[in-house]
Amino acid sequence: MDSSSWVRRSFDGAGLTQAPPGPHLAKWQAKYDIHVGTVLLCIDISASMDGNRLRLAKSGGAQFLREAAAGRYDSGLVLWDSRVVTYVQPEPSGNSALAALRNAGSGGGTDIVPCLQLANDVFGPMAGDRVLCLFSDGEFGNLDQARALARKLCAMGVRIIVRGLGAGAAGALGELACPGSTDDQQTIVDETAIGTGIASMAGNLTGITIRARDGDR
Repeated sequence: MDSSSWVRRSFDGAGLTQAPPGPHLAKWQAKYDIHVGTVLLCIDISASMDGNRLRLAKSGGAQFLREAAAGRYDSGLVLWDSRVVTYVQPEPSGNSALAALRNAGSGGGTDIVPCLQLANDVFGPMAGDRVLCLFSDGEFGNLDQARALARKLCAMGVRIIVRGLGAGAAGALGELACPGSTDDQQTIVDETAIGTGIASMAGNLTGITIRARDGDR
């Protein structure tokens, strides 16, 4: 190798020179109290989610929120059916969102539009990495209106990550993901995978690796 074809450089300050981020990212972020971004986890709690589906969604959502907090994201929560049932504003620990998720019940119809309207209001004044994570187990009302609201979010620079139970829900939610998305995990194949499916959305946050866990089945 021609030694003149490369130069070894020294970096004296704190910096991140590995891509994708390596295993020491979390320690580096903690040392310098780095705020990476803001994420809003939105979970469908309509009547069709009653019982085991809701239990698994709570489990996966709790793991998601813990992973997001460890990755230095401010985490908020929206529980929705045909309206916004519960909104918890983003905070660094995610503890308020975890508490609200534990107490969630199910009922009502399904319309994602109020959830997307809220997301536009929440993310509008913010800067930095902003991520909207959406889960539903079925179709969700006016797709044209939902798509228009999603496009507004994408135009603001918000990243939209989706998970749908079955091909129908995943296909509809996929219409809301931002153009150019390379996420290939949008479909949750069956009910037993709801927990891992929701938790897997955290893998789209910067530098976060999802840890496998038992108990979703």
